[in-house]
Amino acid sequence: MEVGRLQRMISVFKSPSQRNQIAVECDERVIRLLQLGGSGATPAVHAVATLATPEPGSDEATSDEHLVRRIKEALRGGGFSGRACTISLPSKSILTECIELPALASDEMKESVSWTAVDRLGVDRSNVVAGHLPIRAGTLGGPSSEVLVVATLRDSVNRIASLVTQAGLEPHRAELGSLAAMRLAWGQVKSMASIPQFAFLHLESERATLALLNGSGLAFHRSFAWESSADLNRGSIPVAGAEDESHAWRWRQMAEEILLCLRHVERRAVGSWPAFILMSGSLAEEPGVASAIRSVCGAETRIMDAEQFADWSMVDRPRGPLSAWTSLLSMALPTTAALAIKTQKRVA
Repeated sequence: MEVGRLQRMISVFKSPSQRNQIAVECDERVIRLLQLGGSGATPAVHAVATLATPEPGSDEATSDEHLVRRIKEALRGGGFSGRACTISLPSKSILTECIELPALASDEMKESVSWTAVDRLGVDRSNVVAGHLPIRAGTLGGPSSEVLVVATLRDSVNRIASLVTQAGLEPHRAELGSLAAMRLAWGQVKSMASIPQFAFLHLESERATLALLNGSGLAFHRSFAWESSADLNRGSIPVAGAEDESHAWRWRQMAEEILLCLRHVERRAVGSWPAFILMSGSLAEEPGVASAIRSVCGAETRIMDAEQFADWSMVDRPRGPLSAWTSLLSMALPTTAALAIKTQKRVA
């Protein structure tokens, strides 16, 4: 059995057709699985599992057999049902870049975005799947359009899809996890009486994704590798609260990178400074990160409340912060829309 070709079309903001698909997040360090159930106003977490991936260089890391076996065991022992699944992809595996293009018709825009992705990734076009999100609309013969290009290699997605297929699942689509979490954050803020301008920060083990959103939607996006500030003077950053005092210095460089982004957007559009920074991802609740951002950027920080979107009382709560599950919740919720790469499986 092999995973067939990824369909070339990327579905932008199109609701998933199946209600209780298993959401699977494949990271270099961990694999998370989540499935929702129930039909009430607040869906319930039906099943959840966390698997640590093999250490790089170990015997298990050289073969997928060990990981496939553990996924099968988690599916059997965790109360999961059905085979349909969606895949959350880490930011490290996806190209995201904001570009300006002349105002084009829909088909021409897709073509231009596709060739931009081919140029940035430096591979054959047949191995690229790409889509885009609008940031600023242009006019024919007038100002240019700004879009967020989202692209990846077919081989990379097919490799993950093959892994979950060997474990007995049927992948229906793959989606960039940080954008899925951003969509959930946007839906949460959009329900407020007055929609403020806010920043969204998704923190993963090796990358940070920063987005600015307003009443019209996405206004800015940047994904960047972050490094620990271990070589800096630990006393070089003022913090509030003894709990975070010994950790905030680690996040200083990342906080300064965020500050540069906020200043860039403010210079481009005066008055666009965010009312707050909403944080999600596996590292969002690490000690010191919120203190560093508040101290360097002078902005209020908030953590996305994963318990607002689903009832967790039916399962044993997973270890670690629930903010690590925002991407999976977004993909599993039946009413959320998706920027998704559809997959099609065939039997060889």
